[in-house]
Amino acid sequence: VWTTMSRGWAFVAAAFIIIVPMYQEVKAIFKQVAKNREDKIREENNSNNGENQALNQNGILLNRLQNQIYTTARHTNKQEYIFQRLRNTLARVLAISKPAQ
Repeated sequence: VWTTMSRGWAFVAAAFIIIVPMYQEVKAIFKQVAKNREDKIREENNSNNGENQALNQNGILLNRLQNQIYTTARHTNKQEYIFQRLRNTLARVLAISKPAQ
């Protein structure tokens, strides 16, 4: 009797160990596919609405923006270069995001 019950219990445990992870993996795949579809639709809507426009607005930078860009011919170190790039990018974003006056 005990051997039959222990075999049955082992079979149930083995089935659980095999089926549950497989179910979770399939569920995660379907969830990711649905998320990818939503992201694709959202990306298409954003591109149709013009939210992904270039920062320089058709290749012409504003005069005010050109005065704010600080560039040097020679960068003394990597940290200075990264800081200047960050500052220039932030200046561009702020100048473009401000309403025209």
